[in-house]
Amino acid sequence: MKGLVWWMLALLPVAVLSACGSSASSERMEVGVMTFNVLCSFCNNEYEPWEDRLAYFEDIMERHDPDLIGLQELTWTSEVEQFLAFRDGFEAVYFEDTNPGPLGMSEYPDATILYRSARFELLENGFYWLSPTPEEAWSSGFAEGIQFPRLVNWARFLEKTTERELVFLTTHFDNNSPSQDRAAPLLLERTAPWAEEIPVIVTGDFNSQPADPAYRDLTEGVDGAGLSLINVFDNAASWKVDTNQEPAPNYDLDMRIDHIFMAEGTAFECSTWAADLYVYGLDDKYPSDHWPIVARLAF
Repeated sequence: MKGLVWWMLALLPVAVLSACGSSASSERMEVGVMTFNVLCSFCNNEYEPWEDRLAYFEDIMERHDPDLIGLQELTWTSEVEQFLAFRDGFEAVYFEDTNPGPLGMSEYPDATILYRSARFELLENGFYWLSPTPEEAWSSGFAEGIQFPRLVNWARFLEKTTERELVFLTTHFDNNSPSQDRAAPLLLERTAPWAEEIPVIVTGDFNSQPADPAYRDLTEGVDGAGLSLINVFDNAASWKVDTNQEPAPNYDLDMRIDHIFMAEGTAFECSTWAADLYVYGLDDKYPSDHWPIVARLAF
């Protein structure tokens, strides 16, 4: 009898751990994330016309089927609606203003969030501008001369199955220097309070390569202090170039400027990470001057 008791006690930690592991597994949230600068519809005549590229965008969405998407360089509400038409059950969050901005524009979807509404409930959302006056709508950035307004679009979601919350951000740092260097600390400062509470996913075109100062601030904190972000690529169990080209083209990881980050403080896994280098049309052209980045996250 004494031996049986000791045998049962020895098994107790295993049973407890097994039960805890089962509970944690059932509460894990897994999500497919994409970031994609689509190249604005009027920006560059080296690529196919917008109406042709729409079919390419639809193919990208169907192949990867992400749950949360950060898009950059959409210009009009009609273009947001075109993306929503690609997949059933998605809704969009982007900046709209009753007070028209430059050129009389009342909408500015340069940083747009698409989300699977059957899975995520939008709890709240907001915007701030990458400028010395971030609360001032339509305010331009930190460089001299004429430049586009840039903003951060954030949304707080409830995942309906797990009843857990997360914050999803997308942004488009301006390409004019020193906008990236000034935008990075602002984004970290505004993101830090959320990161103390819940998981935060940050996506966008940061116009910042891994060797750039802005990227270093994002991933190491400003002067090595404060909040930092983790590029999900660095945690990826595997990564690939997703392409229909033979042979597969070279992909230089050091040249990346489109990124998916997780705010530090949330333990997460990245099962797959991919750069989509599919080409389309008779001339085998890319659909944009940026490549979609896709990751599968669990936390």
